[in-house]
Amino acid sequence: MESGATDTTEPGRDELFELLSNRRRRFVLHRLKQMEEGETVELSELSRQVAAWENGTDPEALSYADRKNVHTSLYQFHLPKLDDADVVDYDQRAGEVRLTDGVDEVDIYLETVDERDIPWGLYFLSLSGGAALLATAVKLHLPLVSAVSAAEWTLFIVVVFLVSSAAFAYHSRYGMRLGTEGPPPELRD
Repeated sequence: MESGATDTTEPGRDELFELLSNRRRRFVLHRLKQMEEGETVELSELSRQVAAWENGTDPEALSYADRKNVHTSLYQFHLPKLDDADVVDYDQRAGEVRLTDGVDEVDIYLETVDERDIPWGLYFLSLSGGAALLATAVKLHLPLVSAVSAAEWTLFIVVVFLVSSAAFAYHSRYGMRLGTEGPPPELRD
């Protein structure tokens, strides 16, 4: 949606990035996207799960202070902010939250890259560079490369890109998306 548009059923890009800039709000959206469409969750259960993710523990192992801290911030600040953006429907009196249709068209992906890992963009750039070098070596008939035909090298490159693309698609769909099973993407190993 462009800024300045009057339709408020879906948050704009800048507003969405601002909402997602807070880890606690990302955890809330992750939990809500795991639920069935239209299903509500009680604030107490939501705050318990968010606190558990933040503390890296089971919800049952949380202290009262940990639960209360998250509950208060969700109640007073984060849920009203998400409600104002039409991303959630927050009934403060009933203490219930559900996703709205305003978030239906928004797929939220978070590429979390461990310090030992390579981001997918850099991986594909390197793979393309390697393929270009290999194609150049084949064209120049370099000794080690010319032992294999150009057609076999082409097949090899296509298979490598196909397998890499399939891995990326799977990782994008199930590993980097808010609302998938398990903890939020940024907490996964």
